[in-house]
Amino acid sequence: MEAPMGLTREIGGFLADMRFERVPEDAVVTVCTGFTDCVGVMLAGLTEPVSPAAARAAGISFDVDALAILGAKGPAPDLGLIYGTAAHALDFDDTGLSGHPSAVLVPAILAEAADTGADGRKMIAAYVAGYEIWAELIRRDLDQHHKKGWHPTAMFGTLAAAGASAVLRGLDSAQASRAVAIAGSLAGGIVSNFGTMTKPFQVGRAVQSGLLAARLAEAGISAADDAIEHELGFLQAISPRGRVDSKSKSRLGTEWRILALGINVKLYPMCYAAHRSLDAMIDLRQAYQLAPSDIEEVEVELSATQATILRNHRPQNALDAKFSIEFAMAAAAISGRCSGSEFNKAFVRRPDVQDFFAKVKTRADAAPDPEEPSLSLHDRVHLSLRDGRRISSEPVRYARGHFKRPIESELLWQKFQNCAAGVIGIDQARQLFDAFQYLPRLRSIRDLAAQGARAALAR
Repeated sequence: MEAPMGLTREIGGFLADMRFERVPEDAVVTVCTGFTDCVGVMLAGLTEPVSPAAARAAGISFDVDALAILGAKGPAPDLGLIYGTAAHALDFDDTGLSGHPSAVLVPAILAEAADTGADGRKMIAAYVAGYEIWAELIRRDLDQHHKKGWHPTAMFGTLAAAGASAVLRGLDSAQASRAVAIAGSLAGGIVSNFGTMTKPFQVGRAVQSGLLAARLAEAGISAADDAIEHELGFLQAISPRGRVDSKSKSRLGTEWRILALGINVKLYPMCYAAHRSLDAMIDLRQAYQLAPSDIEEVEVELSATQATILRNHRPQNALDAKFSIEFAMAAAAISGRCSGSEFNKAFVRRPDVQDFFAKVKTRADAAPDPEEPSLSLHDRVHLSLRDGRRISSEPVRYARGHFKRPIESELLWQKFQNCAAGVIGIDQARQLFDAFQYLPRLRSIRDLAAQGARAALAR
């Protein structure tokens, strides 16, 4: 009797069979949103110091103008390192699957599509393939990898990038299985580096490693055919408590998780763990017309994992502030927003901002959200006011921009414009926005770079 195939080989078979025609129709809109949003924040991220620094350290040529037209020449893994680092540099990229799917998948696919000449339909298939691998792997562990110290985007993203690359390169089942097995040995990233340049570099490195893994498999490098599910394999190795389902048959291609979980667009350029509390605080400030001096104390209800991630209690620069619930609440109370304008050293170090931090307390005992276990079921903000009143927000389960609370195309364009126009100009920004909103019509990334967005779209 033939032995069960095993998860690693099941993934390889899924990747070898992945085509645009298999993609659920409703998933196409989600993928287009993921590409559009990620390209915008990636273009802005190219001008952040971490992007050229990562390129220089890796011996890679860095030219913002060439990279920004998405047709830069060079090895795809090297381009993927830059694009992935840039996509996460501002922490403004979308979220989902306890991480940042598009910050890995979009850079990997852009770099690989420039090498292979893939059209938009194949790029969509590659994105869905990578997303579904990530979802399949992460559902098999009952515990939160953040709390073990792993950066899930860097860990699972490496295997997802390898899967997306396998689709674009047309690897067969055996090659694709080896690609994800090799990727398991290349994955890495830790939570303690959140709030530093290393966090976005971990994402860029996941892209680079995933693309390299596919090439190694294609070149004939061997790997274990049970590298993911083995008792000493990827899932057990990174599991916080070893409560891993390594035996059940995969749901790949039969249960499309992208339809159930989607992606969540960020409206604030900071860690997503603070977004629901930001919505609550901004709404309270507006509803009660509060001045910062009116507020004596802020109590934030959130999960223990969120509190662990938001680890910087007295941030002193913009990177620190991206992982600080104290800063989020101070920005919302003082500015009535938490935008790019607040993420600079001058604002972070303002005396009124620094003084506000002491007012913020957290209650990290909320029940987890079954859809996104790193988050609480909902976040809530309670304010004690100088006049003796205590007011509370409504429970916030879905932040604005969440898959179940989506933003309109015009707001997505405003975000894209704000991110990209300073890098490529308003006209080209609009063309790129339209190109990725209509990704199924894109003939190739090469055409996009050579002819412009309008010419690259099939009519």
